[in-house]
Order: sequence, then structure tokens, then C-alpha cells
Amino acid sequence: MSKKVRIGLIGCGAIGSEIAKAIDEGLVPNAELKAALDKNLQALHTLNTHLKKRYKPVKTLAELLKSNIDLIVEAASQQAVREYSEKILKSRKDLVVLSVGALLDRELLQRLLLLCQRYGCKIYVVSGALGGIDAVKAASIVGFSELSLTTRKHPRALASSPFFAEKGIDPSSITEPTTLYEGGAVEAARLFPANVNVGATLTLAASPNREPTIRVIADPTLDVNIHEVVAKGKFGEISIVLKNKPFPNNPKTSYIAALSAISTLRSICTLGLKVGT
Repeated sequence: MSKKVRIGLIGCGAIGSEIAKAIDEGLVPNAELKAALDKNLQALHTLNTHLKKRYKPVKTLAELLKSNIDLIVEAASQQAVREYSEKILKSRKDLVVLSVGALLDRELLQRLLLLCQRYGCKIYVVSGALGGIDAVKAASIVGFSELSLTTRKHPRALASSPFFAEKGIDPSSITEPTTLYEGGAVEAARLFPANVNVGATLTLAASPNREPTIRVIADPTLDVNIHEVVAKGKFGEISIVLKNKPFPNNPKTSYIAALSAISTLRSICTLGLKVGT
């Protein structure tokens, strides 16, 4: 591909900043960061000062869509996906989604897929902090007798989750490994929106045969974020354990989630591949 892919970014937090820096340093060939949107204007402008090639900071999605871009990367939140995704696709822009939990809203997902067909655009779902998604997708053809994801994180990595306010639990009071949640992926994504997008990714990969059981464990002894996938069925057994280093300034986010997004962009921008779900 000789023409550069012009990228718009939504979200200038830990992952968004890492993506922007990777593009700026040439780690994503044939890519150019044209514009970025973040409701935190300070974050929006601070990131820009750390780049060799500046982007256009914008305050609204409408401004972003008018910034001569081909592809938009969402690295903000599930709410950003719900708020912006349909408008992005209607503008005939491709979309990379990191906050995969939003796509567990089946009505929203169906609308987005229909828009892709209507306007000839694509949605790329980043695997993020999870591995083995290709194997799970293959196994979904014959189905599962068992499918689960267990996520273990330090309580401070989970502290901002709505779970604690709803249950009236102080995260700092957890002094030993404690199971906070066991159940379906939709409720897990609601209670831990910034922590278990991996559960949504696994659910989409396994669909429509089986919804995984999601467990969230707060463990104050950890200095890594651990995700364990177990799948069983006619295909055999899959067991995958990832021990991911968190960002130093954002422990709820695994560093490899940013690397996964960068890898996805490299595939899109260099080969034009549809690598997502």
C-alpha cells in the first residue's frame, strides 16, 4: 500500500497515547495520525506535545469526521462506542474498537453490522489483553461443553469499577484473593467496564454457541493482570494463561492491550487486511 492510511483517534489515555506514539515513531508503516478527540482537553493537548508530528485536536466527533481521515481508532470507553460508532460508520469510515464490552449490546452490534453492509465499511475488533482468540473461533464451529475466563487483578486495578459502589465495598479493604464476580459477560462488562473487555472479546469469538462464564478475582498479592481461558468440547481442550504487565500509570490496563491495537493497525495499514472479528 503506497497511500498512507489517515487515522483519527478517540481517547488519549494510556492506550490511546501508546498508539499515537507508535504511529509517530513509524512502528505502524503507511499510517498518519491526522486528528484526535478526547473530552479531557488537557490530555488531548499534552499528548500532542510529545509527538514529533502533531495531530489536529478536536472537540467533537463532527470535527473529527471532517478531518480528512480514513480510519478511526476508539481507545476511550464503552460509552464512546455507544455514542459515536453509528455516526462513524454512516460517514463511511472504518472503525477499530478496543472497548469491546459495548458490542455485547446485541441490538447495537446488529445495527453496526447492517451499517457496514450498507456503507461498505469495516469494524475491527482488537483482541486486546487476551490470546488464543483464533483457536476459540475455530472451536466455536463445533461448540463448547465448557468455556470460562478468569481474570485476576490487584484491587487497585479494579477500584474505579461500578461494582464497588453498588456493593458498598472498599477496594482497599481486600487483603486476600477474593472472588468479586462469577456470571455472564454482559453483567461483567457493566460492573467492570474498563477491566473485562477480554470477556466481551471471548464472547464474540465463541458466539453463537456458548456464553462464557466470567470470574473476576481481586488479588492484592499480584503485580500483573492475569487472564485464564479454559475451553472444552469435541475439538479437545484449550487452556491459555496470560500474565500481562499493567501500565505503570494505569494499572487497570494491560500493556499488551496497546500492543495488540498497534499490531492490528500494522496489519490494516500495510496489508489492508481485515484482522478483527
